[in-house]
Amino acid sequence: MSFEAGQKALKRGDHAAAAAEFAAAAEGGDAQSQYFLGLLYGNGDGVPTDLARARELFQKAAEAGSVEAQYSLGVIYAEGRGVSANKAEAAYWYGKAAEKGYAPAQNNLGSLYEAGEGVTRDYLKAVELYGQAAAQGFTVAYFNLALMCDGGIGMERDYDKAAQLYGVAAKAGLDEAQYNLGLLYSSGQGVPFDLDAAQMWLEKAASQGHGGAVEVLKKLRANMARHLGSAG
Repeated sequence: MSFEAGQKALKRGDHAAAAAEFAAAAEGGDAQSQYFLGLLYGNGDGVPTDLARARELFQKAAEAGSVEAQYSLGVIYAEGRGVSANKAEAAYWYGKAAEKGYAPAQNNLGSLYEAGEGVTRDYLKAVELYGQAAAQGFTVAYFNLALMCDGGIGMERDYDKAAQLYGVAAKAGLDEAQYNLGLLYSSGQGVPFDLDAAQMWLEKAASQGHGGAVEVLKKLRANMARHLGSAG
């Protein structure tokens, strides 16, 4: 019984066997096994869904230094999964993982600083954390930084930079970034005015079910049709 055996069982899709392997190793204090067993209990894979047990296992692994478990605890407390939501506790655990350079934790902690939830609102700190996560290629952090640039929050408003950041996230497939980039092209802010480019990015967002993009596309196509009609 070992963590490695549990990983092999996961790769072949045998979640029950993986749970048994992780459980044995977790009993011996292996933090990674505790974390993975927590994931299985949280998702109900190979074991009955048990959010309380998942949190208990994440707690043990987090206290032993598992960055992934620290982040997962942050998510549990931020979203109130099986516990009452506690943004201060979420910030604490995100902070532990962020200090070790874990990009998802840096991004989520940045969101708490931006909103002033669980911590004192600090836009500059939010920008710093988003920047750290973006430097590691974390897509959502690029988008969050773009929003700060776009709105002039924690920094000078800079549509050029916002467009560049939206572009990175949009190319990675983030529908919100595709939508916002489409809006910039339709207004010529930060990028050249280009209705074809606007339509392309809005269509990409709409294809992922972005409601706002669907509505803007209808208006954009109607305007383009009227323009073509008047030109003819």
